[in-house]
Amino acid sequence: MNKKRTETVDSKLKTAWQIVSRMYNAEAFLHGGTIAMAHFLLNIDSKDGSYASDIAPQLGMESTSLSRIIQSLEEKKLIQRIPDKVDKRRIKLLLTAKGKAQKDQAKNIVRNFNHIVELKLGKEKVTEFFKTIDEITELAEERNKLIKA
Repeated sequence: MNKKRTETVDSKLKTAWQIVSRMYNAEAFLHGGTIAMAHFLLNIDSKDGSYASDIAPQLGMESTSLSRIIQSLEEKKLIQRIPDKVDKRRIKLLLTAKGKAQKDQAKNIVRNFNHIVELKLGKEKVTEFFKTIDEITELAEERNKLIKA
């Protein structure tokens, strides 16, 4: 017997993200990277650099989980590590010229996809989608706080 699975918010979010992620990973692969590397580059301040410990929460990760990505970016000469003058444990990550170019490329890919989505769905639907996602995120955060309490 072939039972239809119940659709849930989380299953739809997960499926959609996996498909979008696969698309971005294929695009990143063409440019010698991964989606994780692109997300990381997009979160480094282009002028002043950023601390890994500040980037981790923006990516939903622990700073200790970033070492492989940071090492890959450094090996590809996309970033350089600069130890903090006061606290040597804190490392500032600066984009190299090559890193800035890759970041700009990643930005353009993301903007292009967003533009395609907006053309296909219309600005109103996209705006409503953002509102809905923000509300779902807020509900999940509230529930998480209750569970932890």
